[in-house]
Amino acid sequence: MPNSERMTNIDTALNKQQHAFLQALMARGVMPEKAAVKMYAEMLDLDMAEANKLFSRFWSPIASALGYLDLDIRVIRFQEDQQLYMGVVNKTGGEAAKLATRLNPEQIALFRMVLDEILRDDTSVERGVDVISALNATQAAPTTQGETADGGLSQAQTQSVAKMSKTDKEATLKTLCADGWLTQTDDAAGFLKLGVRAFLELKEFLLEQAPERARAKWEKML
Repeated sequence: MPNSERMTNIDTALNKQQHAFLQALMARGVMPEKAAVKMYAEMLDLDMAEANKLFSRFWSPIASALGYLDLDIRVIRFQEDQQLYMGVVNKTGGEAAKLATRLNPEQIALFRMVLDEILRDDTSVERGVDVISALNATQAAPTTQGETADGGLSQAQTQSVAKMSKTDKEATLKTLCADGWLTQTDDAAGFLKLGVRAFLELKEFLLEQAPERARAKWEKML
């Protein structure tokens, strides 16, 4: 089905308030569920108790309509603060496709390398990895010319990351944190951990790649 027809289906399926809510949610990328409920209450002039009761009934049709574009609305509990978050997610494509809207291929490859460092074992998942270690890891090159059998980075991708300047790498990490793909602890080391958007968008990938203890925890959380 052409995209124009898909958009028409969404236009006819949603009312004005649902359209406005969807636009706001997509503009933010990720939103705490409490903030989303508050926005919904203000849009329809509801008190918070009523809004909490009716909220899922309000956004469920939006999620259904987004199916025409292979998108969905997902709600997860973020492990760092135990709060619920929601966002529009892409149901198709790998992690690179979901990151491609703002990042170039080298930046996406950098994110994947940091992701691999975080997912290395349960300790690195729980504690995170310090920025220096994350940047140092981007200097190592694999031995294969093409993409690895497990979907990892190719030699060409890794070498392109290695050629990035330290300034560019640090700027990319800041962007990834600002966009919610990563989060950085407040201590002096500034450990990098998975952000709420990573859990929303990359749920299947993370569950597949996570070490055993983290996977068991995330299966309950996600």
